[in-house]
Amino acid sequence: MNVIADRPEARWLPSRHRFALAKLIAFAKLRGAPASVNDAEHLVFPIDRDQTAAEMNGVAIWVFVTTIFYIAAALPLIWPAAIIVAIPIAAIVLQFPTVIIGPIVRMLIGDGNHIKIISVIAMALLVIASSFVAASHSWARYAAWFFFGVLIVNGAAAVVVWLLRGPIRTAEERCAR
Repeated sequence: MNVIADRPEARWLPSRHRFALAKLIAFAKLRGAPASVNDAEHLVFPIDRDQTAAEMNGVAIWVFVTTIFYIAAALPLIWPAAIIVAIPIAAIVLQFPTVIIGPIVRMLIGDGNHIKIISVIAMALLVIASSFVAASHSWARYAAWFFFGVLIVNGAAAVVVWLLRGPIRTAEERCAR
């Protein structure tokens, strides 16, 4: 793993983020970050796209809450009770792609990148569920449309990040020196 030490602006390196929207926000913050070093503050930043806790936890909470809403909408209970019942069910349901599909994928591909495949399968299942809920007349359709809105915004950010790949690379190289 690569690390950058004593460069406070390194916290905003786009390569430290996984999702395009977070990369775009980080690039904007990096462009405005001062390049000064505070002698009293010694920092070490890993350059690993899975090391940003806010991004990873934010996405995990978003997926978890969305799943809770979908399960609660399917339960024949009034909404406060349905949400309370849906919380443990969602916690179990979100483990299915890893626990059930994971070993099957691992048997099929061996020691390949099974984590990426399971992530794609889990997101595909969420897209399918969101499509079903978005087309319904349930109160949870708003969560489904929000889910698709976030996917669209992240897709648009991916296009912008791709277009800015040169300036992003230059800014990261400036920080790595």
